[in-house]
Amino acid sequence: MNIVSGAPSNTEILYELGLEDSIVGTTSLCNYPPDAVEKPSVGGWSQGLNYSKIDELEPDVILLSDPLQNEQALKLDKKDFEVFQVCPGSLEEVFESILDIGQKFDKESEALDLVSDMKKEIKKFDLRHKRIYCEEWMDPPMVSGNWIPHLIRNANGKYFIDEGRSQEFKLSKLKDFNPEFIFLNVCGAGKNIDTSKIYSRDDWQSVKAVKNRNVYVIDDALLNRPGPRLVKGLEKIDSLISKANKNLV
Repeated sequence: MNIVSGAPSNTEILYELGLEDSIVGTTSLCNYPPDAVEKPSVGGWSQGLNYSKIDELEPDVILLSDPLQNEQALKLDKKDFEVFQVCPGSLEEVFESILDIGQKFDKESEALDLVSDMKKEIKKFDLRHKRIYCEEWMDPPMVSGNWIPHLIRNANGKYFIDEGRSQEFKLSKLKDFNPEFIFLNVCGAGKNIDTSKIYSRDDWQSVKAVKNRNVYVIDDALLNRPGPRLVKGLEKIDSLISKANKNLV
């Protein structure tokens, strides 16, 4: 079966399930694992799909993700392509999407093992009830939502919001929550964010994470992609908190 992966998270899932040889095309953002870069590109993610390139690759299935790709799904459906779309909005739905992909491509056992391993790894971390705020967008500031609140809470951390998509918020609410740690997983920026942008926010100076200089950058691919590497993102958060705690001793 020939598969075009229309999202980086789906590409990572397909590789983890052992389906890399079935992938005939990926997006320009599919940069992990490194071998995925060698696959033919069908353009961007939420915008910029190259439909003529997709025609050329003759996929049996096009695998999409997130409601932001609904428009692309409709266009591809009108061109008589088979589209399979997963739209996880929580950590549990990330697990469900992996299982759905496994079932779709006859890799049910591998998907079950992958989800089981992810759940076991997440439970190994203990964020020690630390108050955490993750920022997905900086102008205006938007708190990271989707699966991140559940990811943090499953590791015994406290998170600024309970659930929902990434969203703007009232600064007064953030000050009431008073996060001890701020992590910047800014969409599309990788690790190329300067923490001074947070420290220089005049109205944020009373926030504990800012006062204590506990603002850190995390590669957004580790937290913003609903796939197996969410565990790596959580591991990075845990290691940064542990390092900060040791520096206080």
